[in-house]
Amino acid sequence: MFYFHQTRKPDFKNIKKIDYDEYWRKRGFEMRAKLMEREVIFFDWIKNDSKVLDVGCGNSRLLYELKTKKNCDVTGVDISPLVTEGLSKLGIKSRAADIQSADFRVDGHYDYIISSETLEHLASPEDLLGKLCAHTNYFVLSVPNSAFYRYRISLMFFGRFFTQWKYYPNEHLRYWSHTDFLDWLEALNLKVVKYKASNGFELKDLWPNLFGHQICYLAEIRK
Repeated sequence: MFYFHQTRKPDFKNIKKIDYDEYWRKRGFEMRAKLMEREVIFFDWIKNDSKVLDVGCGNSRLLYELKTKKNCDVTGVDISPLVTEGLSKLGIKSRAADIQSADFRVDGHYDYIISSETLEHLASPEDLLGKLCAHTNYFVLSVPNSAFYRYRISLMFFGRFFTQWKYYPNEHLRYWSHTDFLDWLEALNLKVVKYKASNGFELKDLWPNLFGHQICYLAEIRK
């Protein structure tokens, strides 16, 4: 609950830009053995027999669980062909694409489009969601909460800004508090149906902006 890897003191002596294909070659693709905390929330929110797209899916187990347990028609998109090849072998439709590219497009319509811990890595997440709005009824999103109490304490008493990166400083490009993110979604004409902190301090449900570490959002496309 209280330890979040690579969110405190950065190692400025070991800065490198990540190559996702090299990352997956070294790591080897293997689907996670269980759902992460935020994915449990997503799983509960998504209805049976839905059509679902996950952009930036990585080795998440969520699509597999939705397909096998909720009879969902699922598709994954990831920047690395090594990921999509691994998903295809498990019977999950997938394609390799750079979601930041101006050429990125989505065909068809989905009941839900998932973007889990992805938006903060994009220079212009507004452009991505703008493209996708015409292709879904709901967005299922999660982002780190920059107003999390541990980040506040670190800045106040130790003078260190939260890093939220592992390999290079611009790995995370955008930062939102929970309050910021609600306003950001409103500015994009998205209606927040529900939200829930997936982890953090035990008071996270009462004060998510202070005690929620990662926060999940179900946002409806306004007609």
